[in-house]
Amino acid sequence: MKEAVSVTTIFQIVILFILLFTAIMCLTINNSNAFAVKDEIINIIELNDGNYLNSSKSGLSDEIVDMLSNASYRTTGVCDEGYDGYERNGSPVNSGERASVCIKEVNVTDGLANYMNAVLGDSVMTEESVNGSYYQVVVFYQLDLPVIKQVYNFQTKGETKIIYLD
Repeated sequence: MKEAVSVTTIFQIVILFILLFTAIMCLTINNSNAFAVKDEIINIIELNDGNYLNSSKSGLSDEIVDMLSNASYRTTGVCDEGYDGYERNGSPVNSGERASVCIKEVNVTDGLANYMNAVLGDSVMTEESVNGSYYQVVVFYQLDLPVIKQVYNFQTKGETKIIYLD
């Protein structure tokens, strides 16, 4: 009887380690997929000089939608305040709803003009500066166990370089 209990205990420990290993592998795979999707969206935005919307300005560009449909990226999450959320098909979502991709434009030259006027006064000509923005992109990945499904949702953020518009 004593040996039967110890074999059962060892079997339970082995099953526990198999589940932990599976969870770590699932998290690693989802993490690398999310980073690849984020980097590709950043590259598309930089190549298109900050234009990530389609011609009617109602959703994501076709290039980003095609990339999302070809990647095995299906994770969603709620965007933070100030971000525009989009589904995998490119259509925008309302704030508070689950989105696949969140994008935010940050205008850097407005803050610079305000800072220079505050420090140097009105002697600086800030009206002639070139407008520049960078874009923050947020995608999601999850800890997903095969039997239990989604356990926890993570997000990864990335930024484009500053894009100067003429």
